[in-house]
Amino acid sequence: MTTNPRLDVHIPDHEVLRKIGGGAYGEVWLARGVTGAWRAVKVVWREDFEDERGFEREFEGILQYEPLSRDHPGLVNILHVGRSKEGQEPFYYYVMELGDDFHTGVEINAVEYEARTLRSDLVTADGSPLDLDFCLDVAVKLADALAYLHERGLAHRDVKPSNVIFVGGKPKLADIGLVAPRDQRTFVGTEGFVPPEGPGSAQADLYSLGKVLYEMMTGKDRLQFPELPDELPTGDKRKMWLEMNQILCDICEPKLSKRTIISAAQLVTAVQRVQQGKRLRRRRSSALVKLGLLVLLMSGGGYALTKWQPWKVAPAPPVIVERPAPPVTEPVIQLPVHPLCSIKVITSPPFASIYENGVELDQVTPTDFRDFEPGETVTYRFELDGYKTVEKSYTVPDKDIFVINESLAVFRPPVENSVWYGPFGNAYLPHDGFHLSGFIRSSNYNSYLTATKVESPAKFVPFSESGESIEIALITEEQAQEYVAWLEMKARREGLLKYTQMMSFKQDPDLAATGFSAEDRNKGILPTRILVKDIAYASINFMSDPAPARIYVNDDFVGYTPFKLENLRPQKFDIELRADGYQKYHHVVDLADNESFILNAVLKRNNGLVFGGNWKNSLGMPMVPIHEGLMASVYETRVSDYAQFCKETKHRKPRKPGFRQEGNHPVVGVNRADAEAFCAWLTEKERASATISESHRYKVPSDLEWSALAGFEEDPNQTPSERDRQAQNDPALENYFFWGDSFPPDSPVANIADEAAARAVGVSQSRTVDGYNDGFEKTAPVGSFAANEQGLYDLCGNVYEWVATDYKNDGSELAVVRGGSWASFTKEHLRVWSRFLMSKTTKGNQFGFRVVLVDESQ
Repeated sequence: MTTNPRLDVHIPDHEVLRKIGGGAYGEVWLARGVTGAWRAVKVVWREDFEDERGFEREFEGILQYEPLSRDHPGLVNILHVGRSKEGQEPFYYYVMELGDDFHTGVEINAVEYEARTLRSDLVTADGSPLDLDFCLDVAVKLADALAYLHERGLAHRDVKPSNVIFVGGKPKLADIGLVAPRDQRTFVGTEGFVPPEGPGSAQADLYSLGKVLYEMMTGKDRLQFPELPDELPTGDKRKMWLEMNQILCDICEPKLSKRTIISAAQLVTAVQRVQQGKRLRRRRSSALVKLGLLVLLMSGGGYALTKWQPWKVAPAPPVIVERPAPPVTEPVIQLPVHPLCSIKVITSPPFASIYENGVELDQVTPTDFRDFEPGETVTYRFELDGYKTVEKSYTVPDKDIFVINESLAVFRPPVENSVWYGPFGNAYLPHDGFHLSGFIRSSNYNSYLTATKVESPAKFVPFSESGESIEIALITEEQAQEYVAWLEMKARREGLLKYTQMMSFKQDPDLAATGFSAEDRNKGILPTRILVKDIAYASINFMSDPAPARIYVNDDFVGYTPFKLENLRPQKFDIELRADGYQKYHHVVDLADNESFILNAVLKRNNGLVFGGNWKNSLGMPMVPIHEGLMASVYETRVSDYAQFCKETKHRKPRKPGFRQEGNHPVVGVNRADAEAFCAWLTEKERASATISESHRYKVPSDLEWSALAGFEEDPNQTPSERDRQAQNDPALENYFFWGDSFPPDSPVANIADEAAARAVGVSQSRTVDGYNDGFEKTAPVGSFAANEQGLYDLCGNVYEWVATDYKNDGSELAVVRGGSWASFTKEHLRVWSRFLMSKTTKGNQFGFRVVLVDESQ
């Protein structure tokens, strides 16, 4: 069992596969629900907060947000919120819809999933502005989502590109773990997106959204605001861009008092006017308007926007939609002032080959001046060995001189038959189909330790390489894998590897070096070289007998047999196949280049559960199927069952009930948390022995599941309180008892408050059922009366049974028990649908529980 609870997160009704994100305010995990739908689960740990108050405040924000999240298309849907159980490390969690995959869209690959966010879109754009129409669409959707939050008294508090995900191609505000009541002054947020007045207000969210839109429209970092891109769109798009820039200058004005768009609803209206080609109305003197137009028309758009900063003059008022805008006279289109514009092209570094509109020029950068007409479009492509090729289009401005200055990014991947220099400048010599480095140097390995802050020290020994005295690192295979993964990422980031190239390693146990001992060899601490080659993709074809079996690759669930996993890097994969009633099948495969590996596994039977048939568990509890994915114990949990749980876990034993009980009587004196702890223990115990699989879990039945045990169908979309009220108002259910429609029952059918109980000390005859005698004063041995049609005993009487669902979804302590007890005597408590309300912490000698077993892979 893991000692780190963060590596063993259990989320009810979900199979948690792997961590896909995280930060100061929680971890995000990829999970699969019981329906097979992909989900994201965010887990927020108490220990990450300085005090209990802060932790509870964030949880309260989620509780407020959850019912609202599904009512707006611009918000990530929260599907469920929950907390850790008693005895666990404290955390809360919420289950969300999963965002699109960055590479494959809505097609999700559990092994390689990477969420598409606005940040990933910006990284892909590599400093270029995003499409203007796309920017405006995102602005409207996110501003409208903020307006929805703000109208309900909430603020997001951390609007930034990485917190905007795409679901079905549509942008949505994510990381709603930071949503809180507006004006809550806990300082959260990200530098550059937080306004000077701090986060937590509606206007602060607008400021953050403005900086997000600035990065999208300019390709620059938010800390560069209000710098402008070198090139602006042309034609109608230029006018729209300029209008949108004015909006950004307004909502990102550093002084709060000077902002005039002060609500998200106003921002939606303003952006929609830009989309519709309408000019924004501004509160300025006519002199200032004329001055602004004069500067704009005479000096060129780029210069005007750089020098003319709208926040330095009277700002624009909010757009008022109730009053129609007064007619605006559009400015007369000014003809170009300059007949020709002389363009000079330079690059950093210089001497790049240059193609102009597809034709290679007979000169390299920097070029001579070349003349073009203003408004003309010219496309340049720059090529230089060792750098990425760049191709861009430019609109010729209305100027005498225009200088294009492009910085070329390094791109020096390995080339066949040539020496390649890696991230540290070390030489990699060419071989047949790959490049090989010298041994990993101590200085390079120490750089890795410093950069990653991992605790993975190596042994360093002296070595002579090409006449140079150096120190080399002796490391294990596991250390080599981690180092190579980091080095490959560094090489890609620095433009030194193609997407289709990879790094691996080669260890040399036979090297002769001072300080490299036989003991080091025996421990697998070896000199290591780095190998670079093209990825020769491999595949694994999974088959099993029987099928289907669940497939886990490196502990990640990937699907069911038969299944083919393609486009795999040649490396080691740890594989497990699991099927109910069979031993786990384990295999490690070290894929070779271009290998098509076929795994044909024959699984061996064990004594474990095959879900869906009658079965007896390790405690001797008979279990019967109720419907697909749900089995139930035919008996209430017995005194002997619970005693074994208390013995193995040191859980507190129940108080003595005040009457005699044997091991085959139902346990009493337990609250709901006790019942849930028992289920968690039994789940872990039987998973460890392979009696049940990882997809099976014992639990306290929900209110709806308990009704299913009783054969009573109810609305799954209602709360227990709503189901209760509906049943009470249905005359047909007035006399709907477990045994029929007569009261009292004609014969002994359940252990309830009867004539035998009336003879007991301290029991009033007025609190018993006249004319009924089941023979038991208090609890009876389980199974003493006939089972129902599903083979379940004692659903009526003996002990009240806890269910896992609160009476209302309002966060209160009001819980539900079902089925009556040995002390029940009224019709109201003995109907099939009756619910007895109780605090979930109550422990009494009438309260016990029954377990169900769910298959979470269904």
